[in-house]
Amino acid sequence: MSIQNDLERIVGSAHILADPETLKEYSHDQSFVSARRPDVVALPAKVEEVQEIIRYANKNKIPVVPLSSGKNLHGATIPDQGGIILNLKRMDKILQVDEKNWFAIIEPGVTYSKLQDEMVKKGFRIMIPWGVPPDRSVLTSYLERDPVLQSASFEHGNSLIMDMEMILPEGDLFRTGYWATGGKPGGPLGPIRNVVYRLWTSAQGTLGVITKMGIAIHPLPTFRKVFFLTFESLEEMIEPMKRIQRREIGMECFALNSFNLAALLNGDWTVPTSFPCDTETSPTFKDLQDSLPHWTMIICLQGLPRFPEEKVAYEEEALRETCEESGLELLTTLPSCVALDKLFLSETLRPFNALRKFRFKGSVHDLTFKSPLMRIGDLESLLLRHCYQEGYPPQEVGGYCLPIERGRAIQLEMDLHCDLKDERETESVKKIWHEASELLMNNGAYFDRPYGPWAEMVYSRAANYTQKLRDVKKEIDPNNILNPGKLCF
Repeated sequence: MSIQNDLERIVGSAHILADPETLKEYSHDQSFVSARRPDVVALPAKVEEVQEIIRYANKNKIPVVPLSSGKNLHGATIPDQGGIILNLKRMDKILQVDEKNWFAIIEPGVTYSKLQDEMVKKGFRIMIPWGVPPDRSVLTSYLERDPVLQSASFEHGNSLIMDMEMILPEGDLFRTGYWATGGKPGGPLGPIRNVVYRLWTSAQGTLGVITKMGIAIHPLPTFRKVFFLTFESLEEMIEPMKRIQRREIGMECFALNSFNLAALLNGDWTVPTSFPCDTETSPTFKDLQDSLPHWTMIICLQGLPRFPEEKVAYEEEALRETCEESGLELLTTLPSCVALDKLFLSETLRPFNALRKFRFKGSVHDLTFKSPLMRIGDLESLLLRHCYQEGYPPQEVGGYCLPIERGRAIQLEMDLHCDLKDERETESVKKIWHEASELLMNNGAYFDRPYGPWAEMVYSRAANYTQKLRDVKKEIDPNNILNPGKLCF
């Protein structure tokens, strides 16, 4: 009996896909990770069906790759050893919204656009990463620790996961937090008594299949203001960023370089729905980029549910004092940019227009890493010099800078672009991307989400840690069926 027939008995023939064209679609994404076709795609709709598929796969030692939306874009769901793609998109229910204790319970198929729209109707919001696809799974994105725009804030940018329900690699149901003790999920203590879930974050589906997640929600702000600071280098931004974060100014505080800001503002480009995407010509993009400062910091002040105007007023006063001390002009817009503050008030709730950058060449290959604040200028210069030496124009490198926990660390995302239909250009950019990754790691950049080729680079530098992870994997997944080949497994 074939795998396909066996799985049809679990989820029905309509929810098993095995035609060559479909399998080809699941074999690759826009990353540089090598393509590999699965044997079959299964689409369960219930937890019990997920359990049955996992038990079947474990018994027969068949690889299983969990997938929620297919919008990871870094190769995490490419089946390195074939097997079953477990597509959870049919599990797309918002199971509960607790407006009193500020949490929601969702299934893996719930997307950012769907959940944010539903929360806004109720007077709430969820926190969203910059430039995430609107149809990306919220559960998967939080699980993979995509930093949200509010990451500078301790209260609103962190501890977004509360409780989780998962299927372990041998088919057992496991719950964390209040769920584990028979209580209701998403209790008022939030993640305080729930730290075990961290084992499954950034695990790329190698240690379990998450079927439900309790996540934090926050009241929709009723009063906000946006301001801008401009810089000609990341180095110039270090001291003002440090002062702003030290005074805990702003709910959102991040920076875009001229390439990424021009892409966001470029009305010639549309937001793609698939990746890689078709390129779109733009006669104005280069002129727009040239008119912008090298880096622009965006600071969004937000009131709380009580006395929102007062909170924004004292933060604005503190921000103006900080700018005066630093000799900076605090702006409410940029030259030739109409209603820029209104644009970013919208983008902080639905930050999807940043995806327009994909229209430049069709694919984006980011170098995303953590760094101490004082090192960001050095690391940017190191990368841009390498690009220049290898013939990649530095002005075509996208940049996004996000403080974490009031500047305790900084996330830098630097993008390289290429047309995957052009084999010569693809090979050139792939080589530069690999070399730049090694160069940055060797100079202190911390790649804390090791997708694809980054995994070998990261784990080869941490032998004891790597061995311990393998011991944990062997204990939890003795037959190595869940996404084998990823991370150090």
